[in-house]
Amino acid sequence: MASIEIQPADPSYPAQLWALVTETEAAPPTLYLRGALPACPGVAIVGTRAASDEALRFTRALAAALGEAGFSIWSGGARGVDAAAHEGALDARAPTVVVGGGGHARPYPREHAALFARVLAAGGALLARVPDDTPPLPALFLQRNAVLAALTLATVVVEAGVESGARSAAAAARRLGRHLCVVPHAPWSPRGVGCALELVSGARPITRAADVIEVLGGQAPPPRARRRARRSARNRSPGGGTLPLPEAAFGARTGVLPEENGPPPSMSAAERAVLDALDARPAHVDEVCERTGLPPRRAVEALLTLTLQAVVVEGPAGLFRRALR
Repeated sequence: MASIEIQPADPSYPAQLWALVTETEAAPPTLYLRGALPACPGVAIVGTRAASDEALRFTRALAAALGEAGFSIWSGGARGVDAAAHEGALDARAPTVVVGGGGHARPYPREHAALFARVLAAGGALLARVPDDTPPLPALFLQRNAVLAALTLATVVVEAGVESGARSAAAAARRLGRHLCVVPHAPWSPRGVGCALELVSGARPITRAADVIEVLGGQAPPPRARRRARRSARNRSPGGGTLPLPEAAFGARTGVLPEENGPPPSMSAAERAVLDALDARPAHVDEVCERTGLPPRRAVEALLTLTLQAVVVEGPAGLFRRALR
């Protein structure tokens, strides 16, 4: 099955991709499509290929829950988090889109050829910015991440190391003004250092599908749009049912997020003291210790927790300030 070529001048070309035009690229990329792009809004879910078992379970459940809520699920088709995101969408019989780093005639990884066929059979799509016979190359994966971020309302990073390719998708989402959500992860784990860095840079922490929906304005697509988006997939996707989203991920409490205009509802005495000691002017850890009377270890622990909750922002040279809202 040959792909459909979609030029920027075609009426069906996604207008969102014009945001990729830069001084060095005068036009957005030509697209190569198999299947049909969903009409319902999309959420990208990305992460490391070497994901932990906990991250894979969480990803699959998150994708299923968002799919049940009426969103299409987009990812890159890679091993690990990407594959779990597509599987979760198929569980929920929701549309899912694979944005590949090579041509569709050369699926990557090869063992996911069956998964990609299931995506098409369920009414989803395979999308690339290169012709079908193009081999997968490292540079193409970075380019596809920009397409993935541009065509979705939000990008969710589940698990990512410092140099994970998922962080290039996060950077593209930030650059394009799309919502960027990150699942908090233990900062001492190599698989989660990239997540911690993204949170420090201002990404929104999320622990469940409802958090993503809140980021997107608090409303899922209307029921009619959900039914229309899933109609072509009904009774054709392999079974499995919707997985319940776990009550906790990686030891984090669900539903505990910073209020829009204030601190988190549950804070330790040390965290409250540190937050009260900070304002918009950056302060060094030593200054925080002096203001609060806390020993350095407890002050640093409180600063890390508040940073991961996005109410404190870390700057260079060990400086911290309150997040601007």
